[in-house]
Amino acid sequence: MRQKRGLAYSVYSYFEPMLHGGKFQIGLQTQSGQAQTALQVVTDTLKRFLEQGPSAQELEEARNNLIGSFPLRIDSNAKIHEYLALIGFYRLPLTYLEDFVKNIEKVSVADVRAAFSRHVHIERLVVVMVGRGLDATK
Repeated sequence: MRQKRGLAYSVYSYFEPMLHGGKFQIGLQTQSGQAQTALQVVTDTLKRFLEQGPSAQELEEARNNLIGSFPLRIDSNAKIHEYLALIGFYRLPLTYLEDFVKNIEKVSVADVRAAFSRHVHIERLVVVMVGRGLDATK
């Protein structure tokens, strides 16, 4: 999206888990004239990922990113407090932070495919576009 095609200034995706459900969000910023093309690339990429899942290399890169950035997720009292609230609210194990890295290391390609299959449904995709001169009906 960004590197190969130059269609976005930034692009991201994440799950926002909640007690009952939650959302999977993909976001990006692009020029108005490229919005439809960017949307098509995002949709095609998501469909392909849902069908094939990540490659072993993609999973390893994601795993390394999560593990490598983990210390920055708990580098202040405020961030630790947020995790303690999360642990309490969702009734997670008290060892959640201690177990985080080893749990990430255990995730397999099959685990990722199964999770996406359970939680992301392309037919329920909702598109929100913000900008001048955009027509999402095209």
